[in-house]
Amino acid sequence: MPLSYEVLKQQDATTTNAIIDAFSADASFTALAAAETEGILARDAEDASKLAAGIILAVDKGVLEAEPPIEPTTRIDVLGKSVDEVCDIILDQLGDAPESGCIFVLSGLSGTGKGTTVARLQALLPRAIAWSNGNVFRSLTLLALEHCAAEGLEFGEEVLTPALLELLMTKLAFCKNEAGAFDIQIVVSEDETLLVSEVQNTLLKQPRIGKNIPTVAKMTQGEVIKFAAECAGSMRADGMNVLIEGRTQTLDYVRTPFRFELTLSDSSIIGMRRAAQRLMAAALKTLHPDASEDDVADALGRALIEMA
Repeated sequence: MPLSYEVLKQQDATTTNAIIDAFSADASFTALAAAETEGILARDAEDASKLAAGIILAVDKGVLEAEPPIEPTTRIDVLGKSVDEVCDIILDQLGDAPESGCIFVLSGLSGTGKGTTVARLQALLPRAIAWSNGNVFRSLTLLALEHCAAEGLEFGEEVLTPALLELLMTKLAFCKNEAGAFDIQIVVSEDETLLVSEVQNTLLKQPRIGKNIPTVAKMTQGEVIKFAAECAGSMRADGMNVLIEGRTQTLDYVRTPFRFELTLSDSSIIGMRRAAQRLMAAALKTLHPDASEDDVADALGRALIEMA
């Protein structure tokens, strides 16, 4: 496919595939892609190690069971497949379950297209919602900071005892708001109750929240995993289709027969996709809508030289 400005502006799989096709024989591009692959796999391994430590802690506290019963997983090699082709495989496996509501979980390494696949399925399925644990961690961080402020304590890992975490979890409730949509209610105090939908882009995005999320996440993996599974069950019972993407260690605690993992038989493609995305973003900053194909090629080439 010609690398026109229109293709570049799409910023999707079509764009990255076109860039990979154009630069796959370029030594600088393959070197950049190899470095990206190495970095992605290293970060994934580090994140998996941290998550595993959090789950071990949850098991030791008795919040999670050590060996949950895990349903069979369908593995899909996404190499050479478009997002629509991947979704067709998943929809075929789901059958008529979405008509009455179901829970669907999707795992896979970074760069395999989990987020894109979930977004596409959300558009295709009726009453579909993509669940994220991010706002749960943010809500718990808010509650922990407010508790420390009220008690005159300095926030830190040692404050987050099993007893306090059990108390904080009682201050989170999953219910429907006045509009009839599912929401998370945060009981900050006797006089203050918040809805995540109303504060997720304001209060929960404060620097003090972001700064302390890693500490809270480390100590509350089990509590949040359990809470998320219960929320997903409530939505499924209400006829909704709940799409959850994440890491296997977390998804193992969500009960559903619809389990999928995206794989890449050629892991170098992960780095190529990321390298192509970086080139695309850099080139778009320097181009105008009336740019010719030669202009696009020049902009991508300059970006590659700078990155290499």
